Amino acid sequence: MKKNNYVYTTRKQPLFAFVKFILRFFLHKPKIINKNDSFPKEGIIIAPHMGKWGPLYMSIYLPKLAMVGAHPMLGNYKERFRYLRDVLYIQKMHKSKLWSTIKASFEAIFSLHFYKAMHIIPSYEDLRLMNTISYSQKTMENGLPIMIFPENSEHGYQLVMKEFHEGFITLTKFLNKRMKKDLPIYPLYENVKRKIIIIGKPFYLSEFKDKSNEEILEFASNKINELN
Repeated sequence: MKKNNYVYTTRKQPLFAFVKFILRFFLHKPKIINKNDSFPKEGIIIAPHMGKWGPLYMSIYLPKLAMVGAHPMLGNYKERFRYLRDVLYIQKMHKSKLWSTIKASFEAIFSLHFYKAMHIIPSYEDLRLMNTISYSQKTMENGLPIMIFPENSEHGYQLVMKEFHEGFITLTKFLNKRMKKDLPIYPLYENVKRKIIIIGKPFYLSEFKDKSNEEILEFASNKINELN
């Protein structure tokens, strides 16, 4: 993969496959309930983040997919360190500054390679959003669905979805236009402690032509909560 190219494929990754094999001893296999005929190879999957381990848990046990994540996760060492310490550990997981600094200092050394192996696509809140859209489109055309964590986790990760950001609506609208189709949006609920992943049936933005974004967000959060 070229530097700063976050377009992913279904190509096998021998090294990450070995890492996932080791991690399966610590993150035990979940019961997967899929209410569809098969796992999606196209479309958007919306899911709760479920703390630090949720995305990795799904990356290990679900078929190939890509995930949209905050762009500092894929930045230089300083950016990754600050994201891990200040955002992930202190802001969202409510850890102490000393504990967070120690953990982030170590993890930021190798986190970039880990995130790329997990197929993380960087997200932005400025004009670079077009990069996120382009990476997502090309990745989806390569046969991978795109997973988004739309919850507002500013004060911590949610067990029950209460408040969503509009980002997944924006991304889906752009992808629908670029790919000239109405992409399915699959709600997913996962719980690491209960060892379960549930994939619900999809809905489509075309079903909400006369609805506001707030109504779409409420519908989406309810669809995830119903799977719990």
